[in-house]
Amino acid sequence: MDLSDELIQALDYSESIVVLTDDKGNVRYVNESFVKKYGYSKEEIKGQNPRLFKSDYHDEIYYQNLWNTIRNGETWRGIFKNRTKSGAYIWEKAIISPVVINDKLTGYIAVKEDITRQRELESQLDRDNHFLDELFDNSPIGIAIIQPQYNEEKEVTDFIVIRANPSAGNVIGKLGLVGLKVSEILPKNDVIDKRLRLISKRKSSFEAHFKEQGKYVKYRTFPFGKDNICLFFYDVSPYRQTIEALGASEERYFSLVEDAPALISRFDKDGLLIYANEQYCKTFEVDKEELVGKCIYDWYPDEEKERAKRTIESLTADNPISVVEHQLLLKNGKVKWMRWLDRALVDSSGNIFEYQSVGMDLTPLKQTEIELIQHRNKLDAVVNSTVAGIGVVSPKGKFVLVNERLQKLLGFGSKEAMYQYSHLEVTHPLWQHEAEMYFNKLLVGEIDDYNLECQFIRNDKATFWGDLHVSPIRDVNGQVLEIIGIVTDITSKKEIEFQLKEREKKLKELNATKDKLFSIIAHDIKNPFNSILGFASLLKNNLEFYTQEEVKYYVDQIAISSENVYKLLDDLLIWAKSQLGQMKVKPQFFKPRHLVNEAIDNYGILAKNKQIHLENDVSHQLVVYADLDMIKFVIRNLLHNGIKFTNANGEVRCSSYESDDYNVISIRDTGIGIRPEKLKVLFDISDYISTTGTAEEKGTGLGLHLSKDMIEKNKGLIEVESQEGKGTEFRLLLPKDKNEKSTE
Repeated sequence: MDLSDELIQALDYSESIVVLTDDKGNVRYVNESFVKKYGYSKEEIKGQNPRLFKSDYHDEIYYQNLWNTIRNGETWRGIFKNRTKSGAYIWEKAIISPVVINDKLTGYIAVKEDITRQRELESQLDRDNHFLDELFDNSPIGIAIIQPQYNEEKEVTDFIVIRANPSAGNVIGKLGLVGLKVSEILPKNDVIDKRLRLISKRKSSFEAHFKEQGKYVKYRTFPFGKDNICLFFYDVSPYRQTIEALGASEERYFSLVEDAPALISRFDKDGLLIYANEQYCKTFEVDKEELVGKCIYDWYPDEEKERAKRTIESLTADNPISVVEHQLLLKNGKVKWMRWLDRALVDSSGNIFEYQSVGMDLTPLKQTEIELIQHRNKLDAVVNSTVAGIGVVSPKGKFVLVNERLQKLLGFGSKEAMYQYSHLEVTHPLWQHEAEMYFNKLLVGEIDDYNLECQFIRNDKATFWGDLHVSPIRDVNGQVLEIIGIVTDITSKKEIEFQLKEREKKLKELNATKDKLFSIIAHDIKNPFNSILGFASLLKNNLEFYTQEEVKYYVDQIAISSENVYKLLDDLLIWAKSQLGQMKVKPQFFKPRHLVNEAIDNYGILAKNKQIHLENDVSHQLVVYADLDMIKFVIRNLLHNGIKFTNANGEVRCSSYESDDYNVISIRDTGIGIRPEKLKVLFDISDYISTTGTAEEKGTGLGLHLSKDMIEKNKGLIEVESQEGKGTEFRLLLPKDKNEKSTE
């Protein structure tokens, strides 16, 4: 380890912050103390300029003086307020010196000490001193700091005032107290002189009478600092006047107390009764002579005596009042409930000399309270046992009372938790407007009550159906005080209603399907067979009389009718399997282009006869994940429909493209289009409007109904756009996500 390594290691162990810069002020080295204080790593700070640490506390002149000093080859000493990487501020005492090697300035070295805590303490001390000065100067009580004066025997002979606030002079009616002796500002009195000799040794309290001014001044002292005494004094003349007035009015006081309806008494520290008024004696059902001189605790039950004593003994001059309730045991065995307000009476020295008690007979109130509690318990038992949820809300809608059933219905952990909510907050948003409308009508008296079947939101965000009955609670003047609501859970009833409606809907669909099936069997199957039988009979009976062209025409008609019947029967069989739940989805990967080619081959003759061009533009690369047989049926059905509803020299084109979530197969024709009223019910077998093809081909609507069902079973969608006279486009949207399983 060379000298430079030893130096760097020593600097890293130093508690001082060390920063070494080049001659331009850019950082070359910082020690570990810098890294800990500022939060920058050595790699981060290397090459940076110290202005990075600026807090904007110092102005530019401050930094100019610094640079002028160190550039002149001198050492600069000062204090910085800088900012760390985290944005925190740090106070530092810094010494910055130039580094000169071989008479050449190579850089600067800064050695800094963190004085942040010291600055904070100094600032706090300044604030505390300012606060104390403000408190001293603005106190309404006179405050003076005095120093003792000693004789040769080191005995205190007097005190001199070294500081006094403005209130001090106001209290004693003499300004400019500083420099005066205490004996000069207090009236001459032997007792006061004795007090003055004691105040340097311990806390003291005494009173002085300024006869010329007609004032009584109270003094309190305590040693302060090394050799100072703090003297508080304040005018107690009003208090003394009150005491004197109290003596004058005592007779009137006793006359009022004696006739008062409350129980009034006075007793000493031992609990012995000194005075009791007339009402006190009536309540205790004894004569006054039997009460005075007796201990008040004798009237307490044994279990209450110690508590009563502790309450009285806890009273102080600063906390002189207590309120206590207890049972009172009379001599005749009666038990009464009493409430006492006990007050400690304090003399001018702050000592308790006796107690005054004002009592009230709570027996009738307690009996009523017990009856109310019993009644409330019965009512709570009834309310909480009912199967209905019961809630009471204020006119503003806030819950003020709920039973356990409503709490559980709404999923709250406690009744108190519900009292933070309003009735609208637990009502489903779909019903809030209606609930608020009825609630407001109830408040203004438009209605007397209302019933509402609506949904409610539980605390866990689940919902349930409830039958709500709401009525007001009014005062004697008819004003609405609160509103009560009774909720019955009708979720099961609603589910049954929904199931019945769903079954009714399915039943209607089945009836429509049955009617459609009978219609197909009665007409759509019978008519093609009539054509087949008719043309076959003509050929059978007159074959030798027909030309080759006529024979070909009749054979083509038989083929077309046979193909239509076959397709219809195929659709019926597939539809029957679907209705019986036998149509299962078996997804696999395949290229739909092959299915389109196959469908074009199947319907090539039909398209050729109508002079319709069939085009397959489905991508060679497109692969879908679905049930192959179902998609084959859908493509064949849509291609057949395109041929059926397209005029001669038209076109049916199959193409494909991709969207974000789907592979899309499009089958577009240039045919006659679909009327808007038919487009709305195109896939609904019960409302299907039959349309004849351009060559008078018949249709049942079964194929489109089955196509939609099959695409949806493969988690896909089928869309259609059409304009009358311009053609129709069907789009099959099959999901791209191969991990999403299809359903049956």
